[in-house]
Amino acid sequence: MHGTKSFWQSSDKCLYALALFALAWIFVLSGAAWLKLNALGMGFDLGMYEQVIWNTAQGRAFETSAFRYTNNHIGADLIVLEAILAPLYALLPATMTMLVAQVFTVALGALPMYLLARDRLKSNWAGLGIAIAYLLYAPLLYLTLNEFQPRAFALVCVLFAIYYLDKSRFRPYIAFLFISLLTRSDVALFVIMLGVLAFLWRKPWKFSIVPFVMGALWFVVAIFIVVPYFKTDSGGFIYFETYSWLGKTPGEMLVTILTNPLYVLQTVFTPPKIQFLIQVFGPTLPFSLLRPDVLLLAAPTFALNLLSQYNVQSNITRQYAAMLYPVMYASAVLGIAWLAKQKWFAPQKSRAFFVHAAVVWMLGLTIAESFVVGNPVVSQYRKGISPRVETVRGLVASVPAEAGLGISNHVGPFAGQRERFYFFPPHEYYTHNTFEVSQYILVDAQADGNTPGVKVGLEQLQSDPAWELLMQRDGYVLYRKKE
Repeated sequence: MHGTKSFWQSSDKCLYALALFALAWIFVLSGAAWLKLNALGMGFDLGMYEQVIWNTAQGRAFETSAFRYTNNHIGADLIVLEAILAPLYALLPATMTMLVAQVFTVALGALPMYLLARDRLKSNWAGLGIAIAYLLYAPLLYLTLNEFQPRAFALVCVLFAIYYLDKSRFRPYIAFLFISLLTRSDVALFVIMLGVLAFLWRKPWKFSIVPFVMGALWFVVAIFIVVPYFKTDSGGFIYFETYSWLGKTPGEMLVTILTNPLYVLQTVFTPPKIQFLIQVFGPTLPFSLLRPDVLLLAAPTFALNLLSQYNVQSNITRQYAAMLYPVMYASAVLGIAWLAKQKWFAPQKSRAFFVHAAVVWMLGLTIAESFVVGNPVVSQYRKGISPRVETVRGLVASVPAEAGLGISNHVGPFAGQRERFYFFPPHEYYTHNTFEVSQYILVDAQADGNTPGVKVGLEQLQSDPAWELLMQRDGYVLYRKKE
């Protein structure tokens, strides 16, 4: 009894410590998100997501004006999360509601990470160290502060799913996998791979078949039936265009990968993408590489990022690699656990020392990485807020609510509570006819004016007699269409 009591006392101490650290993390990251928003460091996508959630809260489910090919966001991707967040947003209708909800949800991922490490490494303190390292992981920090990203909400779900798979607890395992599907359609590929992992771990058949079927059905129905139904132009899933260099259809893309691998590898293994891989794996090396079975979970995300010709998809400062992050630390935990069991590696008496040394190693590498790739939290607190933020808020508010408003990228976060706003300049994916549908156009010439499209757009506004300059202040220009 004394041993059991001692264990739970130690466990409670570590859980309390983790809870305190997570609360501090939430407070600091929420502050950083507020600073980034008010430093004009966020872009159009934040306004786009807020408009969808705001419209849904107002009874206009998933409506958006941001895209050329749909007026309902389901026509871009099936993100049920937007409807789930709508009641919370209705109670607290502010941009920060979305940002704090994202910070809070990401922080929750520390709990399943702690449980997995505690149980597999047989140490509460090792579990605490791994959970803290996960929350300090630079790519995770960049993700959390990268505007609003639905994939960020999936991380806690897949971590709990991995934990419950390891524990062979079917109901919570499936429940968390289903919840993860509500974030973005590509998460279905992760769900499928978790079914594959269950097969490799020789779990009961239901652990493999249910997620495999559930993920495959969700992906096929979402991408090939639901999304095309809500599109207003012809064609299928818009994001397939990212991989058009491989072929026009998923089948053609697969044929190219299988029949012309050297051609594909030239795109996959470029210096920026190799750097990206080092940054993602870095703090978990060498332990994550000891569990290739777990790393299989990351295969779809690696494929989506590395096969893209757009470098933003292999950049840790963006959101595209989000599903890799829980896999890195889960595989490292299981790698340490596997190595600790090998008699040839460490005698029984020294295994506890090895486990704790490995955790300290990972924690140290995680902290060190922030000095190499930069720490977005520290950077944001150093920047502070922009004196121009009140100007943009005032200019947006000065435009009649019912008017169509064209906005440049950095104006987006402040226009989310409008039924009609459009991307400026005209864009192949966003608004393509901004001049025709807008009555006002507000441009952050200071932040966005150097991009080629904005330069051309501003020249057109200046020379077009149908538009008049209404106001110019603090680097912003507001134009109005003459009646």
